[in-house]
Amino acid sequence: IRLSLVGSEMCIRDRVMDTSVNVDTSSRPAHEPATAPGRFVVRDACHEDLPEAAAVQAVCVREIGQGVIPNDVLTEVTGPGIVHTTIEQWNHFMDDGAIFKILVDRLDMRTVGVAMARVSTSSDAPTPWEIATLHVLPEARNCGASDNLLDACIGNRSAYVWVFADNARAISFYQRHGFHVDAADGAVDDSLGGVELQRLIREDIIESQ
Repeated sequence: IRLSLVGSEMCIRDRVMDTSVNVDTSSRPAHEPATAPGRFVVRDACHEDLPEAAAVQAVCVREIGQGVIPNDVLTEVTGPGIVHTTIEQWNHFMDDGAIFKILVDRLDMRTVGVAMARVSTSSDAPTPWEIATLHVLPEARNCGASDNLLDACIGNRSAYVWVFADNARAISFYQRHGFHVDAADGAVDDSLGGVELQRLIREDIIESQ
């Protein structure tokens, strides 16, 4: 799948998601709102973090895929049977130099977000780097944590990302980070039931060392 799907400041690439890990998405204590200073922190991911990070992805895909991806396809691509593919692929990507960052809730040290960027293998890639995954659970949204996660993952690199073509919130999120819509390139992902995709690109950025 050549896809980046973005909902509430989230995206996915590749059918690599895991629902076998329990992720608690219940509301958090009222005395610790999402805006509490220092509640959410970004750190480098290691191999041991990947199962929980993949579970975060699956939760987010189920949410943003409702009404966009046909129900039978959505059930398949977020089902527990894909867990082994998820972890295997992400482990290989990490070993090959992909950048993985996770967002951690300091209240209970749960993973509540994941981002991954890697050197693109696409022959028509407009930049060397692709944002392949970006997901944040609901309790960590709208407080700047998603921005911090993206910044930590790609820094000042030029990059591109694929999103749902009608996902205005996702497009706006990336535009705030210097991306522009690639009017010359759209796509349809038949593996997700014919979802229309749009590519966004950030160019002319001084590359991080």
